[in-house]
Amino acid sequence: MKSLTEQARTFPTSPGVYLFKGKKNEMLYVGKAKNLKKRIQAYFFGKDDRTQISFLLKKASQLEFIVTDTEKEALLLENTLIKQHRPHYNIDLRDDKNYISIRIGLEHSSPGIATTRRVIKDGASYFGPYASAAGAREAVDQITRFFRVRTCTDREFSNRVRPCLKYDIGRCTAPCVKLVSKEAYAHQVEDAVLFLRGRSRELLHRLKERMDEASLQAHFEEAARMRDALFLLEGLNAKQKVVVHGGGDYDAISFARVGDDVSLCLLMVRHGALLDRLQYRFHHIKSEDDDLLSDFLVQHYLKRSDIPPEILIPFSFEGQQAGEELLREKSGRAVRLITPKRGLKRDMVLLAERNAQEELKRLREKKEGIEEILSQLAQKLGLSNIPRVVECVDISNLSGREAVGSLVCFVDGEPQKNRYRLYTIRSLNTPDDYGMMMEVLKRRFGVEASGLSLPFPDILLIDGGKGQLAVALRALEEIGVTGLSVAAIAKAKEERESDQIYIPLRKNPVTFKKGSKELLYLMRIRDEAHRFGLKTHRKQRTRKMLTDKATSSS
Repeated sequence: MKSLTEQARTFPTSPGVYLFKGKKNEMLYVGKAKNLKKRIQAYFFGKDDRTQISFLLKKASQLEFIVTDTEKEALLLENTLIKQHRPHYNIDLRDDKNYISIRIGLEHSSPGIATTRRVIKDGASYFGPYASAAGAREAVDQITRFFRVRTCTDREFSNRVRPCLKYDIGRCTAPCVKLVSKEAYAHQVEDAVLFLRGRSRELLHRLKERMDEASLQAHFEEAARMRDALFLLEGLNAKQKVVVHGGGDYDAISFARVGDDVSLCLLMVRHGALLDRLQYRFHHIKSEDDDLLSDFLVQHYLKRSDIPPEILIPFSFEGQQAGEELLREKSGRAVRLITPKRGLKRDMVLLAERNAQEELKRLREKKEGIEEILSQLAQKLGLSNIPRVVECVDISNLSGREAVGSLVCFVDGEPQKNRYRLYTIRSLNTPDDYGMMMEVLKRRFGVEASGLSLPFPDILLIDGGKGQLAVALRALEEIGVTGLSVAAIAKAKEERESDQIYIPLRKNPVTFKKGSKELLYLMRIRDEAHRFGLKTHRKQRTRKMLTDKATSSS
């Protein structure tokens, strides 16, 4: 096989994407370039000596490219490949699902409103994302209170034959059974959209007109509702006047970086008022700053339906014009990427940068704290390596029936949900801790799991006491797993006592001070395994009860 340097010499001068792959053909990094040859030569021939670049070159064993016709196509293809392969050293906005959005189903003749963590192309309008789920739900509550937009699902709407409770308490006008005209309901939805878009001046004017009209017609209850909505909006405006920043709608973005750790902050300004702050964290990032910013813009805004006309960024980057074209096509109007040099908008970018720096400082302090906890755990449990990767197994069952095994994974103190696993017990229908544990461990670590490509953890934690630890050790021995550190955690029998940790070849539990950070960390992992398993176990029991009920009734 040609060396990476030889492969780099064959790159064309066309726009396109380049792919760094590892020894097992796994995708390590995806990049884009207006001129592939020029970009790759910067990596290989002494023009880029940054540590992250040298690290990437050491890891890679293959280098490939895909040519595109334009720089804009390269930007789109890079985004598609990152979504498909999730390279370890690119930024990936999977964490975006942690932010909640508000959905108004404008594709429906009588749109409804709901909160969601999934933004898809379905004809609806999405507002957000909101950093606070409570804030988003409060907004929906205010909308149903004052604008009476329905919150039922489309299926519930189509099956209604009479109004629901929300109509009775004045939270909906019952478009499902045509107690409101389509025109009147459309006005309600328009008001809700104006509210969510922050167009309070226009909405205030509309509400005042309706309040006066309702008063003249002696519809005093409706007039009172309009009055309350006006008080709400005026209160919100009073709160926001202290953060006016030059007027207009825009997002201000900046980031802070130390080594491979990146914190990015996005400030949302609408009608001159700072409405929200979104924080993103990325680790193991090898991208250049230009690529990091470009990748974020594409991944973040191509999911959105409410792209602002201006996005303030800390610096200009190669491919910026192609990025603007993509965002214009997505939003249906001009979108400008601006690097302000002075004034209030420059201050907003600097404010985003300060927020990112503070968040990165907090994260690094947290990282140092977890390092101390892991080091103490290694010492307490007699481990040869620091337990960065911890997996925990918990068995949930009801007298042996509907049994499931849950497995959770924590890496450097944080849950890694892509490594969570649920195992429905197939072989047993009677209480048998050994048999159930054997099946779960065989499916995780045995021959059956060889194709899952999940590396072994630094330590396996079992929910239970000495008996469960012995069962796990026997099961691992039977399936031929050696060298894996195992411990068990037993819940305290009384509130005054602390949970107990058992390890092999030791009669008594390892002593931890009650409330010690090391013990609390292990308890947190055990509780997460229990929560994860119990959630699925309850679903299975409910499904079985419904199935049994349907069978008996037929």
